[in-house]
Amino acid sequence: MTALVVPAGLRLSLAAGDWASHLGLPGMVPLEVRTVVAAVASAGGAPVGMVWVRGHQPECDQVGCARSWCVRVAVRAEVLYDALAG
Repeated sequence: MTALVVPAGLRLSLAAGDWASHLGLPGMVPLEVRTVVAAVASAGGAPVGMVWVRGHQPECDQVGCARSWCVRVAVRAEVLYDALAG
């Protein structure tokens, strides 16, 4: 698989099943995330074929957010490739 470079600020519209929580539980609802950073997840406990994404939800005003990111989810690599291609 080619190295995946995800730019900060990429808006991801994730369907249920495209993502998993920080605990590895499958996402059951749609989720919107503006990326801050993405990294290969297989070494970090996420399911194989998924990538950790840290970011902010659209309703978060990043200036007032207490952290550099407020949500971390594992996202299917194919979904990230599609988002980058679209």
